[in-house]
Amino acid sequence: MRARLYREHKYVSAILNQLERLIGQADFNCKDDLERIRAEYQEVHMMLLAHAKHENENFHALLEKKGSKVHLHAHLDHDEMSQTLVHLQNLLDEMMLDVDQQEAGYHFYLEYRKFVGDNLLHLHEEETKILPELQRLYSDDELRKIEFPIYEQMTPAQLIHMVSTLFPHMNLYDKDAFLADIQHAQPVKFAQIWEQADQFLNQDEQIRFLHNHPELEAVKKR
Repeated sequence: MRARLYREHKYVSAILNQLERLIGQADFNCKDDLERIRAEYQEVHMMLLAHAKHENENFHALLEKKGSKVHLHAHLDHDEMSQTLVHLQNLLDEMMLDVDQQEAGYHFYLEYRKFVGDNLLHLHEEETKILPELQRLYSDDELRKIEFPIYEQMTPAQLIHMVSTLFPHMNLYDKDAFLADIQHAQPVKFAQIWEQADQFLNQDEQIRFLHNHPELEAVKKR
């Protein structure tokens, strides 16, 4: 299997849908519900901006180096997404002051739901058009190394937090790819996080991971 980017899209999609359900179930006349939506929306807002920035600076930049233009539509999507996120934030702020909060809340829900749908199409385009182009232009080693500088900057605790956040939304093959890349990029940090593998893998997953990577047997024995 070729090196596959965008695995974290599973997490992105799940978090956006989780917030959609929260908004759909909310009582917009309840201050606690509104404050919870505001807090979770702000987290989603920041996460999406950071995610788009990472793709622009790393994935899209690689395509530009090779003269490819397949990413241009997705790049514009990122710009439009930033504007939409501001629009949604403004709607949320206005809703807090609106006399008819139920009506304003329903309007916010519709706008957010449309954003979620548009984002799903965006994720699909990235994985069906941009990813194959990156795989055509670059080797697996080159693609895997995209994330290596990030792992270098992160502490073991931050790496554990990252995989603990992402892994509930991923299958074993996604988890294997993440951990193998971390081990290759930062073997010392990997040994440290593996000591706490129970936080992000069940026992069967740990056994299967070590079976797939017999070179890590020494790590198992620590």
